[in-house]
Amino acid sequence: MTLGNGTRWQQGFTLTELLVSLVLGLFVVGGVLSALLGGLESFRTTDSLSRMQESGRFALELLRRDIRQAGYTGCRSRLRAEVPRLTGSLSNNLIRNTLNPAPVGAVDALSFAFDFADPLMGYEATGSGTGSSWTAGVAGIPAATANPLLTNPRDDSDILVAVTPRGFGLGVPALFLGTDPIIVNTGNDLAVGNVVMVSDCTSAAITQITGIATAAGQDSLTHAIGLVTPGPNTGPGNHTVNLGRSFSVGAEVVPIERVAYYVADSAVTGRPALFRNGLEIAEDIEDLQVEYGVDTTGDTRINQYVTAAGMLVIATPGPAWENVLAVRVHLRISSGEENNLAEQPVTLNYAGTTFTADAADLRLHQVFTSTISIRNRLL
Repeated sequence: MTLGNGTRWQQGFTLTELLVSLVLGLFVVGGVLSALLGGLESFRTTDSLSRMQESGRFALELLRRDIRQAGYTGCRSRLRAEVPRLTGSLSNNLIRNTLNPAPVGAVDALSFAFDFADPLMGYEATGSGTGSSWTAGVAGIPAATANPLLTNPRDDSDILVAVTPRGFGLGVPALFLGTDPIIVNTGNDLAVGNVVMVSDCTSAAITQITGIATAAGQDSLTHAIGLVTPGPNTGPGNHTVNLGRSFSVGAEVVPIERVAYYVADSAVTGRPALFRNGLEIAEDIEDLQVEYGVDTTGDTRINQYVTAAGMLVIATPGPAWENVLAVRVHLRISSGEENNLAEQPVTLNYAGTTFTADAADLRLHQVFTSTISIRNRLL
């Protein structure tokens, strides 16, 4: 009997099997790449939406805070401005402004920054976002140079200006006469040049601090006639030292400021952003449009929403801006430098008009809208 040597020849893959395995491998790799690219695209979209939501919510929160407190006058709401400005006794239900008035027609930066006559006002961009100038509610806008409130605002977006408290009120610990220094407890952050409002449940007065003397745990805030120099804050100074009446325990001293919200190009990214008094507060906000809810019948109810330009012609019982009870804010935000997130240019309903992005603009766009009541005028 003949026995074999038991050797078995090893056979490799056929060409067909190799081709099939390569094709299957390509499918697997393609699936992995597709999932990876899809995940990256989803991440970009989610990240952009998150940043847009963050910017929108933060911007609206700051706007709500300042608009709600616009024209705050303490425990007595809706005090009327003393017109004309007097230097004697102050009548009840009035608010005196001792600051030097701006020259008639003045639109310089200092007058704009320290104009406390209107607690709330606005400027309309001509053409609602496509114009090249502003229509002012009551006065012109000064040049952007040397302006503490406005730094190169874009001329295709509205501007909103409000007078609001700057921090918490300080209680008055002792009686003082209208021509005497204002008395507050120490431990505050007041400085020479600050503008403060003194109020109780009867009337109020606005003045600028010209000096601070400290003794026995109390600060005496002088408010002399003339310009404030030297000091960290300049300003118009006071035209009278007389606040019009005495204030006693229970009165409140509140530092106030004028704030302006507007859209300008960011010095960091070069893209539009929302600014407050020259400081960038929210990135990639491309446009701000504002409408004002006006009481046209004197019944403390809003009858109509108009733009700042419409405030020039609307009929109201008294000055138009004093009858604004609420503000409707519209913000349009983009995904910034993250392009090619949309399949086609985005179309949105924005502030009563249709916004369509440019043909090459495939970024995400989102609209934030909020209606904010002015508390001091609804009480």
